[in-house]
Amino acid sequence: MEADQRREWMKSRRKMRKAARGARLRRQTLRFMLLCGLLFCGGACFTHMPWSVHNEKTQIVLRGNSVASKEQVLKLLGSAMDVPIYRLDPKQLEKQLASLKAVRYAFVRRYALPQPKLVVEVLEEYPWASFSTDPKLPPVAVIAQSGRFIPIKDFPNVVKPHMVIYANPNFKLTSREVTQWASWANYITEQTGRPVDSIDMRQPFDVRIQNGDLALKLGMPDTTLTRRLGRLVSILPTVETYVDRLEYIDLGLDNSIPLKVSKKPIKRLDDKQQTAAADLSTGSTSGSATASGAMTATAMRGASATLSVPSGSNANISGSTAGIVSGSTTINQQTASSPNGQPL
Repeated sequence: MEADQRREWMKSRRKMRKAARGARLRRQTLRFMLLCGLLFCGGACFTHMPWSVHNEKTQIVLRGNSVASKEQVLKLLGSAMDVPIYRLDPKQLEKQLASLKAVRYAFVRRYALPQPKLVVEVLEEYPWASFSTDPKLPPVAVIAQSGRFIPIKDFPNVVKPHMVIYANPNFKLTSREVTQWASWANYITEQTGRPVDSIDMRQPFDVRIQNGDLALKLGMPDTTLTRRLGRLVSILPTVETYVDRLEYIDLGLDNSIPLKVSKKPIKRLDDKQQTAAADLSTGSTSGSATASGAMTATAMRGASATLSVPSGSNANISGSTAGIVSGSTTINQQTASSPNGQPL
């Protein structure tokens, strides 16, 4: 009797464990099905809900643009229209926007809630100088500090700096070269008190600068140009004497600074670009002379004369009579002295 009861008890325990195991499997199956349903519904909502940009006027926010127009920026963002926000690559869009000549950097941010939109922030190039291929033609581009050329016809709102660079159509500049030329231009402005109007680089070995009413002939812009420009301040008192007849100042030599002086006063036009082109053009050499000192009025019989000032000296013009040899003018030289009586 006890054996039968024990046997029945064991059978009942086995049935209870089997029923518990079946209930647990049913609960796990139900949970799995609910999880799959939630994932399916979430994926369907994520892919089929209107989480894409449809209206470029209201769903694309553009900030920081003053040169590049909104139409130019939206044209490059055309590939982002009607595409789910999560599929857009901000880096790719930023690279497309940076292809605009006036845009230096671009930043794109995506927003899905409360409404899908794109926020585009633009950092534009900073203009350094205007660019033209000829002094008689208006500027066709603007050179940025990074060396990039911004076409004026494509970006009419770009700021056109006062200083103009004249060069060949295939002329290129790097950011390092722009920094170097900017430092040279500032150096000239600090010494003369006149702004640099133009830099003529059409001849790479004969660069010329129009500095207000002064025309500077720099020669080759090599590593010695900074030292040669530093001598400009020493001859300014002499230059002021001939400023109305001075054609150019030659800073291309290491030992002296020749001044090309015309017999008659030079007519200055209102357009400084045309003035620079006229003053820096190759003039007549008949009647010109090489001088090494001060010029007198009685010695100016040629069409022009060259006054050579020693490097690092301040030449004073004396009233002594100069001799005329074979139709050319020879000018005597006096070395300037400092206020304490010592030679400069």
